Amino acid sequence: MSPLLEVTGLRAGYAQSVVLQGIDAAIDEGSVLSILGRNGVGKSTLVMSLMGLVQTYSGTIRFAGEDLTGARTDLVAKAGIALVPQGRRVFSPLTVEENLRIAVRRGRPGAWNLDRVYQLLPRLHERRRNRGNQLSGGEQQMLAIGRALLTNPRLLLLDEPSDGLSPMVVQQVGEVIRTLRGDGITVLLVEQNVRLALDLADHVTVMVKGEIAWRTTPDGFRADRDRVRSLMSVAADGSTS
Repeated sequence: MSPLLEVTGLRAGYAQSVVLQGIDAAIDEGSVLSILGRNGVGKSTLVMSLMGLVQTYSGTIRFAGEDLTGARTDLVAKAGIALVPQGRRVFSPLTVEENLRIAVRRGRPGAWNLDRVYQLLPRLHERRRNRGNQLSGGEQQMLAIGRALLTNPRLLLLDEPSDGLSPMVVQQVGEVIRTLRGDGITVLLVEQNVRLALDLADHVTVMVKGEIAWRTTPDGFRADRDRVRSLMSVAADGSTS
């Protein structure tokens, strides 16, 4: 069976600056792939490239058998990919429910609707009349996840979902991701929280300077401490911490 997402030789970046240096990656349907690496190595650029938000210079992106290389963001979303961006980016002046209803209008047909999101994320139902700027960081993260789910994705891209959250809320985010995987949603998870990333992943990829430096399993990552220290200490400019 072919992977749900297959990336081959992807070179991408910003304003003629190439960040991704020939990325090869694949995700099987229903699995979780965690992307690890130091800040600035290209993890978010990879996510943005998959979503059609970054210039692609060469290589291919295939999703469910469809070539999405260089496709517009709306066509990527229509194909079944959704992004939960770093920093949440909720619409601050709008209420929780208004944020969610915008996603409903733009979403694909499917099982995810407002009631189901409220069932998964009951705090959003409690806060549904509050504006985005009245929510805590954790509530904003749940809103960003709920908004993405209402597009009825097959693949969910999560960019640093634990960023700035308390350990208790990080645990809640992990539980939500496990539930989604159980429902058959495929997840690409970019994380700085290594424990969270390993606990959730089927496979782990480590990026260094815009390239894939290591593909392994969570157990393989935990077992090779010397390799972990070496790869995770390399910054985008090649310097070490």
